[in-house]
Amino acid sequence: MKKYILVTLVIAGFILNSCKPNFKHLQKEENNYHITTESQLQNKEYAKRIENIYDSGIEGNFTGKADINIYFKIFKQPKKEKAAILISSGRTEAAIKYKELIFDLYNNGYSIYIHDHRGQGLSGRMTEDHDMGYIDDFQFYVDDMKYFYDNYLKPKEHKKIFLLAHSMGGAVGLTYLEQNTTDFNAAAFSSPMLGLTPPICGAVKLLIGTEPKYALGETKYNDDKVAFEENNLTSSKIRYARLIKAFDKVPKAKLGGATYQWINRSCNQFEYLFNNLDKIQTPIILFSAQNDAIIDVRAHQRFVEKAKSLNKEGRAYIVENAQHELFIEKDEQRIESINEILNFYNDH
Repeated sequence: MKKYILVTLVIAGFILNSCKPNFKHLQKEENNYHITTESQLQNKEYAKRIENIYDSGIEGNFTGKADINIYFKIFKQPKKEKAAILISSGRTEAAIKYKELIFDLYNNGYSIYIHDHRGQGLSGRMTEDHDMGYIDDFQFYVDDMKYFYDNYLKPKEHKKIFLLAHSMGGAVGLTYLEQNTTDFNAAAFSSPMLGLTPPICGAVKLLIGTEPKYALGETKYNDDKVAFEENNLTSSKIRYARLIKAFDKVPKAKLGGATYQWINRSCNQFEYLFNNLDKIQTPIILFSAQNDAIIDVRAHQRFVEKAKSLNKEGRAYIVENAQHELFIEKDEQRIESINEILNFYNDH
């Protein structure tokens, strides 16, 4: 495999466990955990194995805050497990988007727990318009996750429990860690949503009304597919095609554009996150995609600077030549990111 690199995120001092102050790069050549490759995805029998593992998961529902139905899936190891992982997904996402990642983690001995956040995926909506990206209270994301943890993970007496959060799920996950300091042994964050590109947060406060309304430029889900060459999520053609196909097979899981309310409540949450960062006790690893066009990556630098000033334990990396969706990126970026996550879990 061609050599590829993760570059440390601006402040190398945040990397407490593995490097000296003058540390510059991480270099690896091996697919240490036998993570799925793009060539394997082209094999129909291999792709079917991924589907079979996903279909074998136990699915269920629980009632979240304000009586919203929350959908989940659980993938328990049949015998001895290494640990459990709770996945907190991004906006518009659903468990079906994580089939390949679930397959890879499961094959490495982990039990997997994932729920669709309220207002998206196969969970209940808070608006009459099924496609609206809306949240009644950002804290409810966290409350739902806590209920899922307490009722479906903790009683199972796992040896260890890790958090794996992506994008919006990162904001949910960090809030969770600030409010529940001992629930996870370690946490990994892929392109966490810690800020939106200015002047979005300032402008939305002038436009928000009392009723849910699509933000400027946002619409219902558009079935006219964005061509791979025009997408701003991933550089992997085959993984992008699999993403589109997964949601086409389950149209109920699709979600459209964000409302002013969702944007405003997310922006308010960013302030809360940074104001309460001192409460986090969980070791953290953070990955920032070099070519991310979805969230404000400058917020990652701010996070690392503050975490370093508070002497928090963690590591932070820029993933070179990567777009926002690290878990469906090309092999170089995806495998290296997952390698580092599993190394981090092994250390904790």
